Amino acid sequence: MMGGPKARAKGACLTQYRAVFFVFDGGTGLGHLRRLARIAHQMQGRFACLVVTGHRAAANWFVPATCEYVHLPSWDSLVPEKARYWDRAPFLNVDLSGAVELRQQIIQGIMQGFRPDAVFVDHLPLGANDELAQVIGHTPCRKYLVTRGVLNSTEDLRRLILGGAAYAALRDHYHRIFVAADPRVVDFSRAYNVDEIVRAKTVTTGYVAEPVPEAAIAATRTARGLDSGDVWVVASAGGGQTGEVTVAASIALARGYPNLAFDIVLGPRSNLPANKATPQETGEGRVRIYREVPDMAIRHASADLVISSGGYNSMLEALQGRAHIICVPLRKDPRDEQTRHAARLARFANIRIAPTAADLPGMFAAAIAQLPRGRLDRRTELDMNGAAAIERSVMDDLVSERLRSTCT
Repeated sequence: MMGGPKARAKGACLTQYRAVFFVFDGGTGLGHLRRLARIAHQMQGRFACLVVTGHRAAANWFVPATCEYVHLPSWDSLVPEKARYWDRAPFLNVDLSGAVELRQQIIQGIMQGFRPDAVFVDHLPLGANDELAQVIGHTPCRKYLVTRGVLNSTEDLRRLILGGAAYAALRDHYHRIFVAADPRVVDFSRAYNVDEIVRAKTVTTGYVAEPVPEAAIAATRTARGLDSGDVWVVASAGGGQTGEVTVAASIALARGYPNLAFDIVLGPRSNLPANKATPQETGEGRVRIYREVPDMAIRHASADLVISSGGYNSMLEALQGRAHIICVPLRKDPRDEQTRHAARLARFANIRIAPTAADLPGMFAAAIAQLPRGRLDRRTELDMNGAAAIERSVMDDLVSERLRSTCT
């Protein structure tokens, strides 16, 4: 039987809590990993934070060195249609039920060995294929759902999060739902008309973002070799999967603006070889093209203009500085998160939405005409302290629970 907080409290004095972060890896990007890794980074110390995910990128710089992680066999390696995207065969020949069972068994072992006080689940309450159902239903610890707040309407995420077995888990087993957004931008309870039970558990925390000091921005621009009047464009398609058209359009812009500096990042999940995007992958010169970089957040914050697919993290990173932002959503339906969230943020910052990559040149020319980068907007009004708010809330929960346990 797995021991929870009460089981360990009977032994030596508890000096550090334990938290497991289950990162959703059923999508195309790395936004979920970035968001939970930032929360883990905030909490590490008071908590021993263990990130559990199928994303291979966790082995790079996404999970802070102070935390630990476990890599699960990913859906990309288990589900045949996902493996085909990467031009490879599944590493294990099983059907979906076999893949789910494999991940469930590994996850159960992690929970039995680590015995967490708190479990964080990102995006879907029961995981991509209900592989977390046993964990959520039977682990004796606090359970928290983290959501970005704006959902993709075309995926019927309302049903996957607020309907059926997922809703039952929220109602019966989750202690809180953290909406990682500014309440002036996202009103989750109202937008999705949640019932009173879920509303009572919902806490809008502020955005989970990494603050970037002005001195760090200045140092980054100097290191890039920029003078005070130079314009720096940073372009990426997030994790890179399905973003190849945006990357190609950004490379074309770099050729047409010889007086601007460009950093173009393909993304670790891009299926576009660097040698097909440009004659050579390079980290020198006016135009620099990378597969991936460890300091994407500081580049976004330091740029004059950011071209982004509109992912949660890319947008927030760009908002840490004074960059104008052009959002080229990977999802083209305007009801989906990338377009809807960018439109809401546009009330606070210089953001343009290019419906397709074909619209990018005109939007780019208009944005360049409005530089220099010193133009201010309302972005500093946004609450970016979500990770600290989440840590405080969880600490309050666990301390209160421990006091009740001591008293009884």
